[in-house]
Amino acid sequence: MTYIHTSKLYFGLLFLILSFQQCCSTVDPSVQCKIINLEYVECFWHPNIPTMNYTFSSAFLHDPSQDCPEYIMEHSYTVGCRIPLKNPDQRFTPFSTNVSTERNHTFAKTFNSIKRKVQLNPPYNLSVVWNKQDGTLSLQWNSSSPLPKNCEVYMVRNQKDTRQSSNVTGTSYSLSQVSQNKPYVFQVRSTVADVCSASDLWSDWSVPVESGTGNSRQGRWQWLYVVLSVLLLFLLGLMLCYCERKKIILLPVVPDPSKNLQDLFHKHDGNVESWVHISRELKEAFEPDYTEPSCDVCEVTPSCDAGLTPVASPASQTDNCDEPSTEKEPADEPSTEEERAGQQSS
Repeated sequence: MTYIHTSKLYFGLLFLILSFQQCCSTVDPSVQCKIINLEYVECFWHPNIPTMNYTFSSAFLHDPSQDCPEYIMEHSYTVGCRIPLKNPDQRFTPFSTNVSTERNHTFAKTFNSIKRKVQLNPPYNLSVVWNKQDGTLSLQWNSSSPLPKNCEVYMVRNQKDTRQSSNVTGTSYSLSQVSQNKPYVFQVRSTVADVCSASDLWSDWSVPVESGTGNSRQGRWQWLYVVLSVLLLFLLGLMLCYCERKKIILLPVVPDPSKNLQDLFHKHDGNVESWVHISRELKEAFEPDYTEPSCDVCEVTPSCDAGLTPVASPASQTDNCDEPSTEKEPADEPSTEEERAGQQSS
């Protein structure tokens, strides 16, 4: 009986898995290319090993091969490339591509032409106008395609009824005998017409536009922007007033007294009592309500030779202030011994 070790079995399965991955890595990564709005070529490849970066190079007929100028990344790995289209007529010429792996495996693919792989940008700026007189609903839009007007064909559909779709060649569409209250939601997409080498690809559907109220969704967005702008300005004004108020509280403005004193000098001629409007009762409260007899006071200057006299009472001085003094003032006596000796020698 033969026994197989588990470890050897695991190593064998791992070897088979690695060999299978290496085998699959040599399979063509299936490059698919298309022209976006006649502005650039967009190529994608679907790698068998998603955890590997690929390098890409391409060339139109009679042009040298060039490396990818702009890679398209997905989860940090290269999955596509964008190549600028120098001339819209290049879509009629052969286009060759080369995809290389990190293990230096190169896969080449050549397209005879990519004229049927043109995808235009979706129409934009849709608007709906309802005519009351004949009950006609008109839908208009714009196109960003560089093709002539006769090289584009459009498909118009109503989201409320997906079966109702029409192909038109211009940038307008009309419906007759339409009720204004009936809702319609229109979308438009475009492709290259047969007269200019038709394409197999349609553009994405445009942004829907509603009818029935006469206003499109884009119009409502514009009104919303206006309301938000006004609200933002109002909030900024409130914040400015709040900041100014805080500034006045923290840094009060020094008042100008000239404005408050104009009435004092122009209307009241400098009369403070009339300017401050003092009441009559307050004036009378500050006036004295008693009488005090007046007394005349005179100053008596003593003579230099007169001796010291006793000080009289204020009453006696007051009574005699008008009468002349008849008393003789004694002579001054020497106060020191030296003065006495001087008098005796003289």
